[in-house]
Amino acid sequence: MRSPHIIVKHFFAVILLFFIACSQAEETDATFVVEELHTALLNVMQKAESLDFQGRYDTLAPVIQSRFDIPLIAKVVLSRYWNELDQQKQNSFIELFRRLSIATYASRFDDYTGESFKTISVEQLKKGRQLIKTELISPDSEPVRLDYLMHSIEGKWYIISVIADGVNDLSLKRAEYATIINERGFENLIVEIEKKIKELGDTSTKG
Repeated sequence: MRSPHIIVKHFFAVILLFFIACSQAEETDATFVVEELHTALLNVMQKAESLDFQGRYDTLAPVIQSRFDIPLIAKVVLSRYWNELDQQKQNSFIELFRRLSIATYASRFDDYTGESFKTISVEQLKKGRQLIKTELISPDSEPVRLDYLMHSIEGKWYIISVIADGVNDLSLKRAEYATIINERGFENLIVEIEKKIKELGDTSTKG
C-alpha cells in the first residue's frame, strides 16, 4: 500500500499537469484569444461609471498587447512604405500604432447597456489562419458582426484584423495612411495619428 505522502505527491502532480495542459490548450485555441478580448471589453464596459478613459486604456492594454500581432498589423497598414523606413522609425511606428489601437478600444467601449458577445463559428483558412465569426449583441439594436482574422506563430494565435459588419478597419487605415504619406509625407502621418489618439481620449472623457 502506498504511503499517504506518495499519494499526496501524485495527486498534486496530476493537478499540475492538468493546469499546464489547460494553459497550452488556451494558447493554441484561436477562439480563446477572441473570447479573452471580449471578456476584457465587457469588463471595462460594465465598470463604465468608475473607469475613465485612462482606466479603460490601462485595463485593456495588456490584452491588446498580447493578443494582437501589432508589429505585423503596423507593417501591413503601411504597405509598401514600410520598407522605406529605417529600423528605428519602424519600431516607433509599431509603438504608436499600439497606442492607437488601445485608445480606439478604450474610447469605443465606454458604456454598458446589457451587451454580450457570442461566438458564431470558426472557419479554417489556409494553414496557420482562422476566421472567428462573432456578434456583439445589444438589447436595443441589431447585432454587430465582428469577424477576427487570426494567424498562428509557434502554436500561439494572434488577431491580425477585425472586420465589423463587413468593413475591414485595417483596409481603411491603409488607404487613409497612403494618402497622407503621398500628399504630406510620413512625418505628417505621425502627427495625425498622435492627434487622433489625443482626440479619442478627449472625446471619451467629455462623453
